[in-house]
Amino acid sequence: MRQPDPNVLLRSMIGAAGVLGLLLVFLFQNINAASFVMPDAKPIVQFLINRSIRFFLNDLFAILLIYALFPVRQYVVFALWTQLFGTVFILLPYFVLKLNFPSYNGPLLSFLHRLILNPTLILLLIPAFYYQRSTHHKS
Repeated sequence: MRQPDPNVLLRSMIGAAGVLGLLLVFLFQNINAASFVMPDAKPIVQFLINRSIRFFLNDLFAILLIYALFPVRQYVVFALWTQLFGTVFILLPYFVLKLNFPSYNGPLLSFLHRLILNPTLILLLIPAFYYQRSTHHKS
């Protein structure tokens, strides 16, 4: 009987942890995690902390999933750069709009809100990496 490849087993466990983590972040999205970190913080500070925690956890678990599916260092590095891009060009502008225009709830803020609460950018990389891998193997 052939023994399973330990790398496949490890990657499967990492992938399961990524999917489970994404599921748990979704299920517990209404938990005020900031109250554990800074219980006496103002509501806007708690808002910023909660959104940041959710953004980084979503992306971290999605990157684990990417690593499990594509154990290529350059894919993981690209996913980390994508997360950095999302932090600078999505999360920070979202916070600036939310802090400076608290009553504004238009389509731009709604779009940024969805990108922050869902690991959209990172999860879009999975089909892109799959496509790149499939076309790279053909040549």
